[in-house]
Amino acid sequence: MRFGWWENTVVRNLDYREAWAAAMRRTVDVEEDIGCEPALSVVRMGDTTAATASIAQIPVRSNARGWELTAHPSLESRRVDGAWREIRDLAEELVIGRTQRLMVHVEGPWSFGANVEYRGHALLRDRPAFRDCAVTLGEAVAEAAQWWSEAMGSAGNPAEVIIAVHEPRVAEVASGLSGSTDFDTFDPVDRQILAGVWERFASQVQRPMVLNTHGPLDDGVVDAVGASEWEAVVVAPEQLQSSAAKDRIGQLIGTGQRIGWALSSAEVTAGIEGGESAAVNMLNQWRQWSFEEAMLPRMVDVVVPEGVRTKGEASEAAAAARIAVSSLVKG
Repeated sequence: MRFGWWENTVVRNLDYREAWAAAMRRTVDVEEDIGCEPALSVVRMGDTTAATASIAQIPVRSNARGWELTAHPSLESRRVDGAWREIRDLAEELVIGRTQRLMVHVEGPWSFGANVEYRGHALLRDRPAFRDCAVTLGEAVAEAAQWWSEAMGSAGNPAEVIIAVHEPRVAEVASGLSGSTDFDTFDPVDRQILAGVWERFASQVQRPMVLNTHGPLDDGVVDAVGASEWEAVVVAPEQLQSSAAKDRIGQLIGTGQRIGWALSSAEVTAGIEGGESAAVNMLNQWRQWSFEEAMLPRMVDVVVPEGVRTKGEASEAAAAARIAVSSLVKG
């Protein structure tokens, strides 16, 4: 399944109405031919952990280190719930009929378990509690995806919903998560267990999913990716700075895994010129891997990396991604 490109952008200093309008200008109301329907990212809040907890109706409150579970909804939980209601209401007003493909961004179970505390420790330390939250998260994301599909589609033609799973802390989980004190440590999680939790999540959600770890993929995470199923896996620019790291990604592609090629910071800020440069860099690396050039557009999507941007910066980044994809599709 091709996506062409997608963005991982939180736009600052905009209300949600303006954010929806700007997102459609970047994704839907464009001229470039990317060879497939673009995926419009659902407007994002600044904190993915809190937004994901709200989707799952898991009450949390902030503390000095991040977030912790609570027995009852906090003021912060209610505020995020209200933001989601506004985002959905505006989508029904502004988005219906404009696109048939949406991408919903959520935090994955491993990073959620690392970012949220329970009784003073990372949720991951309490296996029953982590399992319950992970299962609840999977069920809730499935329900949310169903709502977006039905609400944004037309009669008999539901919209396609893709789930962008953000796992910025999975590498820490795989190598041994640090606790709230020097004496509070968490043993490394085996790659098969990593993959097993992802597979359970996927079986609940039943939607195409893309994985974004926000950084390089080490051997343990690559093995876990290989043992689970993702429509695409984001490859960070720093992943392609050493021969060993390049070989790791080449082997992943060789197994049939599609990747999302994240633009570098220089390419993101250069707009159209950055997109043209990115297309050349992708083609050169593809040739180094000795894959057939005709496979490149089918196996690689272009990704605007995770970042908080102004409206103008988001537009430049999206333009770079669209130009890169369009150049590759045209050959």
